Amino acid sequence: MWKPVSIGDVRKAAQEIENIERPDADNEGDAINAPDVYNHLSEDDQRKVDHAHAIFSAYVRDEGDEPNRRAISTLNKNGYGTSFDPHPEEPYLNVGKVRVGEWEVDVSDEEPGSL
Repeated sequence: MWKPVSIGDVRKAAQEIENIERPDADNEGDAINAPDVYNHLSEDDQRKVDHAHAIFSAYVRDEGDEPNRRAISTLNKNGYGTSFDPHPEEPYLNVGKVRVGEWEVDVSDEEPGSL
């Protein structure tokens, strides 16, 4: 069952990840949930990232998994630079990110067969 996520839920999840330090490696500009970053985080930080990803992903989507324009606008107004739009080459997929401080969280749809 779909349960709405509030901007308060987003703020709380964002606070948990905004001060995670970028691991030493060639990962500048990578999202916090990109393998080159995520795999080098502590288990505790990985749990925080997983939680934030789940919250942000739910917030930017409506009940039908389409972009929730009102929620995306709310995120942007609250300082979380957000985009979530149809993939330019695969219109049945959405691509997007939520910016939290210096981090981005990739909230794009998974491509079929990519898991």
